[in-house]
Amino acid sequence: MVHRGRLSAACKPCRSRRLKCDQKKPSCSQCIRGKRECGGYRDVDAMRVHDQTEEVKRKNSPSAHSSSSSSTSPPQKRSMHQSDALVLRQVSAPISNQGTAFMLARWVARDGLNGLRGPVGNYIPHVINTSSGRAVTASLNATGLAALSNIHMSQELMLAARQQYITALAETNAALSDQMHSTSDATLIAVTFLGLFELLTCNGPPLMDKYLNHLEGCTRLIELRGSNQLEDMVGLGLFAQFRMSIVLSNFWLKRPTPSFLINLTEECVTHRGGRPRMDDELFLLVAKVADLCSGLRDGARIQPVKVVKEALKLDAELSSWAVGVESQYRYTVVNVPESATAVTRYGSFRHIYGNKYHVYPDSVVSSWWSDYRFARLILLELICWLCDHLARKDEATGAEYRQTYERCSVLSRQLSEDVCASVPYQLGASMESATEDLASPRTGGVVHLIWPLFISADSVGSSPAMVEWITQCLFKIGHGIGIQQALVMSSILLSGQHLTWLPDL
Repeated sequence: MVHRGRLSAACKPCRSRRLKCDQKKPSCSQCIRGKRECGGYRDVDAMRVHDQTEEVKRKNSPSAHSSSSSSTSPPQKRSMHQSDALVLRQVSAPISNQGTAFMLARWVARDGLNGLRGPVGNYIPHVINTSSGRAVTASLNATGLAALSNIHMSQELMLAARQQYITALAETNAALSDQMHSTSDATLIAVTFLGLFELLTCNGPPLMDKYLNHLEGCTRLIELRGSNQLEDMVGLGLFAQFRMSIVLSNFWLKRPTPSFLINLTEECVTHRGGRPRMDDELFLLVAKVADLCSGLRDGARIQPVKVVKEALKLDAELSSWAVGVESQYRYTVVNVPESATAVTRYGSFRHIYGNKYHVYPDSVVSSWWSDYRFARLILLELICWLCDHLARKDEATGAEYRQTYERCSVLSRQLSEDVCASVPYQLGASMESATEDLASPRTGGVVHLIWPLFISADSVGSSPAMVEWITQCLFKIGHGIGIQQALVMSSILLSGQHLTWLPDL
């Protein structure tokens, strides 16, 4: 016998769409509104305890093992509403390894031009067997278990995730207290995954505080590692990835870019032969945008005319970066015909916004473009905000500022559409097929799109249709990929709230 725990008494259509069912008779209100057959409600008391004796015998018989090993058909996906015990029984790996296996498959798999993907790409094999590698293993496993818990809605998996998180904190603190290991590659990677764990388990506002605590540690480590970290390919690669996370966090903190990041980036260029890469140039531009925004902490000191000129200059530089991207780092636009909205486990939702999506050389390149669009959307929002203020303040120059506002609004809409067009690639779409696959090893890269999507929904160029699409998209990312922060963002958009990062003038 197995106790199934709490079961939903909702009708089948409401359960499949995760809608709140009022269980009215003969049909619930949701089904009446959606003009579909309700089908009635199930008897939860009769289903709460289930005899699985024969099922267990059948699964563990020799014939069952032989037939399963010879079968080539993929396993059927199970409902999100099945009990934790059933979910855990179906995972063949021990629970202590499930998170690590998930993360290696979804977040750090090899792919594309650079042969890497995810927060640390292919650097994990270089550190996993080092003396401080236990911190990496524990943090990696905690993060993976948290994602699996969100996907399967499993409290038991989340309990295991938090236990692994405690272990990871202990191992990381032990490494940090050791002079030899405190600035190692493994310690830096472990701190990064601890931060990612906070994104995956974010339950509501504040959206970033716990994550930023770990990122602050990451920032301190990179500063302590200094120039030595650039002397080998692993250290150089880790720095190139983590510096952007730091500067992007400064948009939230309204803090200027630390000078050591700029200096180390210039040293990076020297180590690579004196020629900056596309990501070096992008980082320096995004840092300038973050520095401009950090000056908005005190609205009384803002000089709107001067800031608009500086912001327009920066926007032109970002536009030039995009135009000048080398061919191997460009994306391909795939056009698709308009089709009827599909009914999925997340409700009625067309997973492609409009009639096109992008295909990138790999997920690392995709993250560069996401960072570019994020920074430029913030910059355009700033320009529109100031131009609106100046147009209302001075009638003599109002027409010029209104024109600038309209032009930047159009650019903002185009960038927001590009952000939406980047989602299908991360969820499994390719040049040949737009088919979505939430089990794709590429899905981990979608973490780079959450904030660009959130910003796009609240930008001057967004439309009600775009906001609705992004709201549903974030909901799907939260449940399908296991990133809880995306669910919180979806709820914020659904409630009609707006970001309030701009001060009063």
